[in-house]
Amino acid sequence: APLSEHRPRLAFFAQSITRSQLEEWQHRFSVPLLQIYGMTEQLGWPMANPLHGLRDNMSIGRPTLPFRCRVVDENGLEVPPGNPGQLLVHGVPGVSLMRGYFKNPEATTDAIRDGWLWTGDNVREREDGLFEFVDRAKDMIKRAGENVAASEVEAVLKDHPAVFDAAVIGVPDPMRDEAIKAYIVVREGREVTAEELIAWCASRLAKFRVPELVEFRPELPRTSVGKIQKHLLRAEHQQSVLSA
Repeated sequence: APLSEHRPRLAFFAQSITRSQLEEWQHRFSVPLLQIYGMTEQLGWPMANPLHGLRDNMSIGRPTLPFRCRVVDENGLEVPPGNPGQLLVHGVPGVSLMRGYFKNPEATTDAIRDGWLWTGDNVREREDGLFEFVDRAKDMIKRAGENVAASEVEAVLKDHPAVFDAAVIGVPDPMRDEAIKAYIVVREGREVTAEELIAWCASRLAKFRVPELVEFRPELPRTSVGKIQKHLLRAEHQQSVLSA
C-alpha cells in the first residue's frame, strides 16, 4: 500500500495526564492510546492497560506477566484496595529486573529485597482491579499531619483553561511541616493570577490540599524523557529563602 495509507493504530505512553488532555489527543489524532507503567530498573512493563476489554488511560492498568505486584505501607505490610501505598514489583534480577545499580551495592540492596523491587512509586488499586498512580513517594507532601499527593493538585491546576503546565512541591513550613507551592506555565494568549488559581483549587480540593504559594515560570525544568525535575525546583526555592 502507498505510504500515505499507513497510519498509527495504537500509541503507548507512560505519563500522568488529565482527562481533558486525553480527549484533546483523541480529537486531534484519532489514534487510540494505551497507558503503561515501567521503570529503567524493570526489564519490561510490570503494569499496562489491556489491549482488549476494560481500559482506562487515567490508570496504569493491571499487573502483566511475568511480574507480580504488591502495594504496601511504609512497614512493608499490604494495604487494602482503595488505599495508597508503595508499589513493589517481583522479578528475577538480570532477567526481569536489573541486576543492580552500577558500583552502588548499598542502593541495590535497598531497592531489591528478596526479589521485590521497591519502586518508590505510590499507587492505589481501584474497585475495578485497575491501578492508579498517586505520586512518587518522595514527592508526597506532609502538611499538618496529612499526606498530599502533588499529582492530584497538579491535575486540578492543569484543568484550568489558562494553565499549560504545572508542578507542585512541598516547601518547609515552621507551623505545618510543609506548605504547598505550585509552579505554573501559563497557556499562550491567556492570563491568570495566583489568587485566581488558589480560588480554583479551593473550590475543587480539600482545604489542606490547596496551594498557598504560586510562582509563574516560562517553562519547567525537565529531563531528556520529559519528567519534571522537582529537585531543581526545591533547590531554587531553598536558595531564594536563603537569599531573602
